[in-house]
Amino acid sequence: MFEEFVLDGEAREIIRSPRGRDWLGPWPELLNALESEGAVTVSDVRAAASGQPQRRGALLRQDMRNPSQWVEPMAYYNAVAGMAEQLLGDDPKSAKRTTWDFNPEAQFGVSGTDGKTHSLASVLNDGPHSEHEVHRSLYSRALSEATFHLREVHACLTACAALGVAPFMWAPYRKYLEHKLVRKGDARNTDKELRAGREFFEIAFPAYAPTTVRQFARLRSDRRISQLREEMRRVADSGELLDPRYPQRILQEVLRVEKRLATFRRIIGWVATAVGVVPIPGIGTAASVLAEGIGAATERKRRKPWHWFYLISDGRGAT
Repeated sequence: MFEEFVLDGEAREIIRSPRGRDWLGPWPELLNALESEGAVTVSDVRAAASGQPQRRGALLRQDMRNPSQWVEPMAYYNAVAGMAEQLLGDDPKSAKRTTWDFNPEAQFGVSGTDGKTHSLASVLNDGPHSEHEVHRSLYSRALSEATFHLREVHACLTACAALGVAPFMWAPYRKYLEHKLVRKGDARNTDKELRAGREFFEIAFPAYAPTTVRQFARLRSDRRISQLREEMRRVADSGELLDPRYPQRILQEVLRVEKRLATFRRIIGWVATAVGVVPIPGIGTAASVLAEGIGAATERKRRKPWHWFYLISDGRGAT
């Protein structure tokens, strides 16, 4: 969805040299593909995130005036992080599994004085005056965890502002980031751009989503990609993406164009053949060349509004 990316230097070294982190899968190949097209800039994200400490502190205090607003983001964080911890274990370098099922409703928590496991998101939701004694005792810990999460989010947003890029955080922070950006009311936020690209392929054209680095690289290297990006943004802004008739309408339009072109090719071919039988030296060849040129120009013109569709369907199915 984006033309260029900024990557932390330490992260780049880990991805380029996994050293046994098999669960990284195709990420080294993906990074190579992006770097080969000059789409990656390496920066010191940690340094950029450490700026404006007073402002970050003020924003954090403001966020924590109403801790209950972070219940859903915390529950989502714990679900993702809990599953990741089960997957990676104590030593991420020795983890072998690369696929796992994610359940956003999964419950992960901490042990209470009663010997049972309690979700800190539930504790945060109950508040400091919960009727459950264990929840009251764990409330300060829940506040501490929410504070830590938000501190990370503010650091990310600060770094992105300093680097002039859009935020793309580790998966567990997704709901925190969404909540912050929606509340901020930023119409140009990255999450909107990310959702547009993701939903375009998940909802409208799931069969055409790139599933390999090679397909991904082919899409990005094609100059029609800018038209595809614009179509994603357009249907996301208009709400048309969620209309189940949208992909059917697109396919009908493309088929209509192809039908017209097929008829046009038959007419041009007939004319070239008819002229070719006239016994005038050189006319037959010239007519064929002229017909081919006219046909190619006409096809380019009529297909132009749908170039993005031909891009994603190329090699993935018949149009």
